[in-house]
This record gives sequence, C-alpha cells and structure tokens, in this order.
Amino acid sequence: MVEVCASGVIDADVDTVWSGLRDFSGPARWVRNIVSSDIEEGKPVDQVGAVRRLVFDSGSELRERLIALSDHDRYFRYALLPPTSLPIEDYNGKVQVFPVVESGRSFVRWCGNFTIREGEPEEVMDWVRGIYQRDIEDMQSCFGRSVLAGAQP
Repeated sequence: MVEVCASGVIDADVDTVWSGLRDFSGPARWVRNIVSSDIEEGKPVDQVGAVRRLVFDSGSELRERLIALSDHDRYFRYALLPPTSLPIEDYNGKVQVFPVVESGRSFVRWCGNFTIREGEPEEVMDWVRGIYQRDIEDMQSCFGRSVLAGAQP
C-alpha cells in the first residue's frame, strides 16, 4: 500500500471552503472534468455510508462511499468502490481543510492510500498526485483566488 498527498492554499476563509467540500455530491460544481456527481438512493449529502456516482466528461464513471465526515475537524474520508478500470485498488482518500489564521485563507490537504494493481509505481503515484493537484486548483478557482502552497501571503 502506498500513500500520495497534495496540498494548496485557497484565498477564501475555511468556512467557505469547507461548506463547499463537505457536500459529498458537490464535485461536479468544482472539478473541471466531472459532468455529474449524484448521491445514490437519495441519501443526505453528508451521511456516512452515502455513495456518490461521478460521471466524467470522457464518459467514464466511478462510485465512492463516504466513510467519515467531521465538521469539527473539517475533513471527509471516502473509499473507491469496485469495479473500476483504474490501475489502483483498495483506495481510501481524505480531504481536510485547515485555517491559515494570519491571512484568513484555507489550506487544503488531500491524501489517499491504495494498492497499485498495474503499472509502474512511480508513474501511478505521480498520476494520482496530479489528479489531486488539478482538483485543488479547481477548488482554488471555485472558492477563491489561487495561491501556491507555501507562498507568502
């Protein structure tokens, strides 16, 4: 099992960013290549156990289950459900938002651990990291003016 992480700073307060991310059905609103993201069986968007179906502009689909959500700590965890054509399996991800107190910005950290089913490990890890980084850039575009993680406010 491997772990991959990416992070970024968003020029918006933590409550604004968290309110957009905690909606488990929300990725179609802020991820550029997702055309729909719907919760199955009409469950609430923040109910642990809810399953979302993501449809991408390529026509491919993924299903993910919400396995934890904490408003206090501003994070959610999710698992990728089989079957999938991705080169990974046993995937669990966590997205967390932290306040950057001095500037009123938000720091987003996205990590996932998984088993590589096929492909060169470094290439697969770079591919996953690239997805996270692109999606964090999409969060920056949706929720606030983007700045790079580690940049001086």
